[in-house]
Amino acid sequence: MRLGSKTDNELMIKLNEKNNQIQTIFHGKIKEIAKKHLVDVMMQNGTVKKQETFDVEKIHQVYNEFANKLQDWTIDGISSTNDEGIRRNFIKLITNADDCKISLHLSIQYHVILFYQPNYEVMKKQKELSDFMDITKKQEGELTEKSDHVILEKLKAEGYKDLDTQNLFEIFYNDDKIREKIMNEINLQTDGDLQKISQHKENLLKELDDLLLETYQMEPVLIDEARLVTGEEGCLFNIDIEKIENGQKNGLFDFNQVSGSTNEKISTLIDQVLQAIT
Repeated sequence: MRLGSKTDNELMIKLNEKNNQIQTIFHGKIKEIAKKHLVDVMMQNGTVKKQETFDVEKIHQVYNEFANKLQDWTIDGISSTNDEGIRRNFIKLITNADDCKISLHLSIQYHVILFYQPNYEVMKKQKELSDFMDITKKQEGELTEKSDHVILEKLKAEGYKDLDTQNLFEIFYNDDKIREKIMNEINLQTDGDLQKISQHKENLLKELDDLLLETYQMEPVLIDEARLVTGEEGCLFNIDIEKIENGQKNGLFDFNQVSGSTNEKISTLIDQVLQAIT
């Protein structure tokens, strides 16, 4: 049962009021964190401009301060997820009141927009990569063609001659032992030049990645779980109460059947949450 749900239970009504206070305070903290400031960023073409962002590290401070005040709760720790430029930072805490389990879920979700740092090294590395690719383009194509030929010939020699080209390459990429054996042969026949070209290109790309700068965008609005899952920006603070019956969690129980002593413990725990977030 999630706090905030409609109910005629007297205790649940009071808990919902406390839940509203908790969400309001949490929302206020997130709005403060999400205040935007300007930073210098570099575009792909070397142009430097001002970009809005906010200090996302401050959410960790809020989570840690909150969790530290709830010493008797079990904490999963701060976690993050990334999905196509959408990042979520969240923390979950749980505790028990007799046969009832109380779960907290605090989360913010925002967009990550990548730029380069306003650093001359960016332009320098971009030019180095571009020049290197121009110089090695023909050689890389020839070496790749030669490598593909070696792969097919060696696989046929291993007894796979009746398979078509696509299936042969699937075997190559899925069989570590065969792939290692053939790669050694490719390096011998190409003097390792293809591997050297690929490695140098990867190194340059890694150096460029190290010069990336993340900026963050979020509308600090309260959202529910459904909107969070669909990728909307915002924050949430959910409190769920479940009854443990025969070792199974049940979120759709009759709160009127909960004992008076358990009700008192639940109320005390929600008071702790309110004090911790304040």
